[in-house]
Amino acid sequence: MGPGGTLRPPMDSEALVVQLTFFAAAVVFGVAWVLRRAGERSSGKMPPSELPPPLPAHAAAAPVEPYAAPAEIPGVAVSGPVATRGVSVSWYRFLDLPLIGLVFLIFFSLVGMPGGQEEVPLEQKYRPDVLIFAMVFHVTMMGMVCAFMFRRASPGEWLGLRWRQWPLAFAIAPVTVFAMWCVMGVLHFSGWNEWLQRALGADGLQESVRLLMETKDPAILVLMSLAAVVVAPVAEEVVFRGYLYPAAKRFCGGAGAVLFSSLVFAAAHGSAMALLPLFILAVVLCLLYEATGSIWAPVSVHFLFNSATVGIQLLARSGLVDLPAE
Repeated sequence: MGPGGTLRPPMDSEALVVQLTFFAAAVVFGVAWVLRRAGERSSGKMPPSELPPPLPAHAAAAPVEPYAAPAEIPGVAVSGPVATRGVSVSWYRFLDLPLIGLVFLIFFSLVGMPGGQEEVPLEQKYRPDVLIFAMVFHVTMMGMVCAFMFRRASPGEWLGLRWRQWPLAFAIAPVTVFAMWCVMGVLHFSGWNEWLQRALGADGLQESVRLLMETKDPAILVLMSLAAVVVAPVAEEVVFRGYLYPAAKRFCGGAGAVLFSSLVFAAAHGSAMALLPLFILAVVLCLLYEATGSIWAPVSVHFLFNSATVGIQLLARSGLVDLPAE
């Protein structure tokens, strides 16, 4: 749901499932990249969407900065790297590959590495200082990818912030969140969640959600709500949809990038029980970003999804809503 889920290694069977999900993401990226390169070689050309126009003769010998955007390459005229629809890959270069790997390894090291098996009370595990660190971590990750893109594009161009159809977000967000609730309802009533709990010996809730239900510390409650409703929708969308998805798309195509970034997003929350719904949500967010060309669309969905989750838990704490027992 929010940053709290990315700062502790999961336990036992859950750890194995999360580790396998990271491994699957790496395999998807590698296989998709190899297949894409093989297709390019067999066709004898690169996809036109990923290569700038050929340099004219007078500019062919000019050195090109590997991080430069197409508009900065001498002799190359472009009408704009971000079209009215869709997510462009023209910003990205081969040297984005190390940053993709770094983002992957950071999240894997936080939740995919073995260890942390001891049982610790939730309020000890998620102390106020830990929650503050989680928010700082997410903002730092966002800042890192933004700094990496700084010389190549303005945030408005890169993330599609000047989305003229922004009022559509007020329809996209509730429809998408309702659809996700339907998916989660199907998983619940089909017995998937119960089977997964038995198979893994896992809790039926993310720790961040259970913390909202059980904590008696108002500081933890406020910080957890702030992390989920404000920090996560912005920081995670910039990192996963704003950077990781289109950068991966540059190397392994749209389908491979959607699968890779969505698997990493789901695994980064460290909950085996939430893997499938988070993966589905991430796929939908990638498709919305691709369809609109603006990060505002996935941010609005993420914001409403987390806000609704937090709001329902707060209403349940106050006794205004009865939630079914897990």
